[in-house]
Amino acid sequence: MSEPLQGAVDELESYLPELARQRASDAFVNDVYEAAHYWCELGRWVLENNTKVNYPERVRGERELLAKLQRGLQNKSAEEQLRYGRLLNTGGGILRIVGAVKPPRDGHLGFLRIVRACFQFLQLDYGFSIADEQPTSIRFSTGAVYVKLEYSRDPWSSCLFGPEAPEPKHFSIADLLFLNHDERYRSLPEKIAVATESEVETWFKFVADVFRQYGRAALRNEPGVFERLVEAQAARDEEYRLKMEKLHG
Repeated sequence: MSEPLQGAVDELESYLPELARQRASDAFVNDVYEAAHYWCELGRWVLENNTKVNYPERVRGERELLAKLQRGLQNKSAEEQLRYGRLLNTGGGILRIVGAVKPPRDGHLGFLRIVRACFQFLQLDYGFSIADEQPTSIRFSTGAVYVKLEYSRDPWSSCLFGPEAPEPKHFSIADLLFLNHDERYRSLPEKIAVATESEVETWFKFVADVFRQYGRAALRNEPGVFERLVEAQAARDEEYRLKMEKLHG
């Protein structure tokens, strides 16, 4: 697979400089350029064994775009149909190869396997089910409450939870720790170490333990819990603002 894909990516990339020169004066060429640039990127990710991407899902939308560009090409001159037809055929070949690449069942660096194991208690004890799953994210939901875990160096976006409706709110484990007067909210890292499977496991085990210790009311959607979390979030934000003001004036 790598040799045909590499050849197709190299061929498609060879069109990009000319497309880039013409894109400002021709809307169709601009659309072709943007599509070809992204298709090359998808191909390179496969060649680099990038396990963060759900390739079949990405390719579904790109196939629709390819079909739209092919329809648009029918209204062009014979010369343009020849020039861009080969380009689009090459792009289609890339999409066929890329679309057949299945994301790893365990996710990037074992993220999904680790999170499924660490947060199994959400399903067993609180009635959550998996609502969405990607190589670098997973979303649990009861229909009333969600918990979203994401492979990220940002501790805030690595774990978000809250009520589903009518207006979704987003809370972090820092809010949960603050609400329960646990001083660990002060020592959460600005960036998480997640470069290895072991580091991914260490972080999400910690997050799961915080939920086991303090998450019962939120996970059960008990009356008033999210109002208290809104207040805690506002108080924590104000504390941070005052700290920054004191440090920087």
